[in-house]
Amino acid sequence: MYVHGEKTVLRYTVGKDPVLELPAFENGLITHTIQGKFSAPAVVVLADEKGAPEIQVVGSQEKPATMNGRIVLKVPAGMAHFKVVYGSGSVPEALEDLTLLMKGGPARWTEKVTTVGQIAKDDGKSAYVLDRLTVPYQNPYGMKMRIGGFDFFADSSKAAVCTWDGDVWVVSGIDEKLENLTWRRIAAGGHETLGLTIVNDVIYTVADDQITRYHDLNGDGETDYYENFNNDWELTSGFHAFCFDLQTGPQGEFYFAFGSPVRGGGRSFQRMSRHHGSILRVSKDGSSLDRYATGLRAPNGIGVSPTGQLTCGDNEGTFVPRCPLHWIEPGEFLGVVDSAADFATMKTTPTVGQRRGNRKQNLDSSEAPLPLAWLPKNVDNSNGGQVWITSDKWGPYEGEMLHFSYGQSAIYVVLKEKKGALMQGGVVKIPVRPTSSAMRGKFNRQDGQLYVAGLKGWQSNAGREGGLDRVRYTGKPVSMPKSLKIRDGGIEIGFTQKLDEELAEDPESFNLSGTDLRWTHDYGTGEYQVGHRDSPGPPKGRTKFSVKSAELLPDGKSVFVEVDNLQPVHMMQIDLDLETDEGEEIVTKIWNTIHVVK
Repeated sequence: MYVHGEKTVLRYTVGKDPVLELPAFENGLITHTIQGKFSAPAVVVLADEKGAPEIQVVGSQEKPATMNGRIVLKVPAGMAHFKVVYGSGSVPEALEDLTLLMKGGPARWTEKVTTVGQIAKDDGKSAYVLDRLTVPYQNPYGMKMRIGGFDFFADSSKAAVCTWDGDVWVVSGIDEKLENLTWRRIAAGGHETLGLTIVNDVIYTVADDQITRYHDLNGDGETDYYENFNNDWELTSGFHAFCFDLQTGPQGEFYFAFGSPVRGGGRSFQRMSRHHGSILRVSKDGSSLDRYATGLRAPNGIGVSPTGQLTCGDNEGTFVPRCPLHWIEPGEFLGVVDSAADFATMKTTPTVGQRRGNRKQNLDSSEAPLPLAWLPKNVDNSNGGQVWITSDKWGPYEGEMLHFSYGQSAIYVVLKEKKGALMQGGVVKIPVRPTSSAMRGKFNRQDGQLYVAGLKGWQSNAGREGGLDRVRYTGKPVSMPKSLKIRDGGIEIGFTQKLDEELAEDPESFNLSGTDLRWTHDYGTGEYQVGHRDSPGPPKGRTKFSVKSAELLPDGKSVFVEVDNLQPVHMMQIDLDLETDEGEEIVTKIWNTIHVVK
């Protein structure tokens, strides 16, 4: 699509023949100018015969005709250049050369907005603080600034952001002081753009209908050519089937999540397409698309490690008892039967009649997913994406992963452990509160700090409609958990600092409890005492785990917590009340899942 002032030229192919089309409104009449070279005779469908208005054709010797209940125009092979006019009346007969509108037009959004960021005050002790890149909530175009994605250019003092409302803005002046942030609107019209990435300084976004690549043809800073990079996934009219996040892999391939068409109220789904509820992969050149993983509901964000490991969360609902954090293998089923690639052959039946057919409703718990972690509602009731810590300037977590919560506006370090073929682990919270929710994260290549963006919709405690923040490492000591390993008879917890030995070896410093979930067709789940998974009616409530002893290990940073009757648990909470050997308090919680003990 080419934009030239108020004119928009569509470029598409009929077979392999490129065609240009200019929709317009002239003298009160709707017109379509079409220009192209056809290698064979073609038929242009103009309208359904029933109820059609008067139709005129300017610039063609052919006249509209009827065919199979439709009004059509037969176009001979060769060059074609004509205008279709809907309605009676006169319009200019001169045909505009549409190729002249493909070179870039005048800028439309010439007013920029300058804001001043807010730098966190140094309290002398916080290892992580939050600087706010003030978003232009009040702007000349009256647009909401609900940020759905962002990325940095090669010049890391500039970033592009996309909004839920379909805009793309560029913000410059990202430096240490954030005193002169300049925001410029460069594109508009996307359909719920909730993911953005930049490749070789070219912006890509994902919206519900396509991945768009943006081109400035005349160097004035605005988008003139909106290129459809890929739109191979199948759509339906479902209102709640968003495309979330846009990331690239190590070979230049693209990934995003496509939600399932959730019904109003949240239970079950509307008519499904074969791509709903999937992680979708697009080739580097945009020529092909495939399903990388299936079985998702509303996964608002993904993560891709530097080596190509994919992760995602999901949103509680049908077949999603609580918000999970998935460590994804190619072809994996992630929990929602209705959107599974193999729904027709699974023992558990879909909820949507279109997919269940004549089968009786059935549930087989052996088909339940095994995510890295199940997270309680007060930790993550609606997920965001993940990002890997690639910076050596952001404290002691380089090489680890962060998980974002849209619902709780929170940022978590992921403590992961591989047990055979399974990944398990948990999260611990970074003590900062973003301006809005936490949905997307990127590390800036220049300053090495974490930047986080989000928006406020439903199911979120976000403060503002949108936000873009910098989570800055101050250089102060980080006193937090760093690792979590399940051992026979207990749990080994690693920390970023050496610990006070007396408190580390006091069983009263550790309080462990947990609950189990039930994977069903229903929305969400109750919470049940641990150890009753095979019972048809497990007792509700929490199970407290008895800490028998605690031992500070030789590195001084790790503790082995001996736990009586340790067993698999869907949602464990570990309350910690410790100190470093320098007297710094470590009062925090770990929320984790145990699939395998030994």
